[in-house]
Amino acid sequence: MKNGKFLFAIKLYVISISLVLVGCTSTSPAFTPTNESVSSENAIVATTVPPTQPPLPATQLPSAIPSLTPTPTSTLTPTPTIQPTATETPFAIPTPPGIDTNEQVLWLLSTNNGCQLPCWWGITPGETEWKAAEEILTLFDANIYAASASGIDYYNPTIPLPFGPYEVNQVSPIYTVQGGIVEKIETQVSIGDAPTDYFPQYTLPTFLTTYGQPGEVWMNTYPSAFEDNDLPFFVVLFYPDQGIVAVFDDNGEQQGDMVQGCPQEKPVSGLVLLPPGLNNTFGETVSKTSGLGQREYLSLEEATGMDVTTFYETFKNPDNTTCLETPANLWR
Repeated sequence: MKNGKFLFAIKLYVISISLVLVGCTSTSPAFTPTNESVSSENAIVATTVPPTQPPLPATQLPSAIPSLTPTPTSTLTPTPTIQPTATETPFAIPTPPGIDTNEQVLWLLSTNNGCQLPCWWGITPGETEWKAAEEILTLFDANIYAASASGIDYYNPTIPLPFGPYEVNQVSPIYTVQGGIVEKIETQVSIGDAPTDYFPQYTLPTFLTTYGQPGEVWMNTYPSAFEDNDLPFFVVLFYPDQGIVAVFDDNGEQQGDMVQGCPQEKPVSGLVLLPPGLNNTFGETVSKTSGLGQREYLSLEEATGMDVTTFYETFKNPDNTTCLETPANLWR
């Protein structure tokens, strides 16, 4: 646990230095993947808060009032002064049912606490105050790891996962907070060979039916398998208007000079959730997310010849058996 927190702190330090360096150049360096096993990583993103406008200057009164002959005036009823009201209490996030944390986590994963993405477990980027989010997250981690860099706060709770459905016993999402508001959530969803039954809403056909055709689809893979026939194959759905990045991964297969992957075989493996309406480009989004930014992507059409509409119509069908194929020589 301590090693994980230490590594998380090192990540924050490195990224805060990166933020300073980015301000000195107009071009972001491309990420070049190496022929190594790929693992999910968390990252942090900085957002800006508009500067507070200075108060208007007080109205100046004349130094002398001229003597005037009084004239009849009408009697006016003074307008009552409206007193400011107290700040409203932050919106309360429903508490998940269940006696132990395992039951509560499984319920949250299966229902998402009654909301749709980019809301995650009742926490919506750009809207939810951290104080409200913290109340539900402390159910699982009473001592949430916290750090700050460049005026932004980062919170990294450890969420327990029940053995059986999962091959690991915990997951550590990152919440980026600025001005007391959650601005970004990065989290894993399904891990390893977790059964699809636990994530019916996150299977590819259901995801496409629920959130519609993505604005863009991107891909990453490798030209050949590593040890133990490990050939990572990533398909990333990007919804810029909705603030959703959804990663589907599969263990691909090399077939001659082609690499084949079937993203419908597993549910969403990871999510990056942002306030809706930011309309950042895919490049801007992944460059601020280390787990995504370490890979080199090609658009779906560049990689496979399939356009986004055809992908959507094909893979929203739950009975679809079509997989994606890409030339091995496109990847390195």
